[in-house]
Amino acid sequence: MFRHVVKSNGQILAIIFSHKLKSKGVSFLTPNDYTLQLGLIEHPSGTIIRDHVHNPEIKYNVNTTQEFLYLEKGRVKAKIFTSDFKLVEEVMLEPGDFMLHVGGGHGFEVLKKCRLIEIKQGPYPGPEHVKKYREVK
Repeated sequence: MFRHVVKSNGQILAIIFSHKLKSKGVSFLTPNDYTLQLGLIEHPSGTIIRDHVHNPEIKYNVNTTQEFLYLEKGRVKAKIFTSDFKLVEEVMLEPGDFMLHVGGGHGFEVLKKCRLIEIKQGPYPGPEHVKKYREVK
C-alpha cells in the first residue's frame, strides 16, 4: 500500500501515504482545490530547483482545517472518524508514513514511543477554540 484513502458516505476523511511512495521529480498528491497542498519531491544529485518567491497577490480563502501528520519514528494507530465521531477505520502508521487529514475527526493511540510532526493552517487561536472533543461516558 503506497496510498490509502479513508472515506465515509463518499466524503474523503483522510489519505494515508506509505513511506515506500516514490516520485520522479515533483508530484502533487492532493487535488488542486484542497486547502493544504501535499507534494512529494525526489530529485537526483545535481538537480537545480530555480530560485523563486511566491506571488503575494494570490490570496487564499480557507474555510476548513486540514492537517498533515508525518510519523518520523515510533508506531501509532490512527483512528479516523466522521464529524459525529462514528469510527470509520483504524490505520497503523509506521516510521516515514504520512497522513493528510481532510475532514471528519481523528484520534491516535501511541503503540511505540513516537515523534509525530504536524502541519496545519494558521493562525492558531489556542487550544480552547480549535477542537471539539467526543464526550467520554
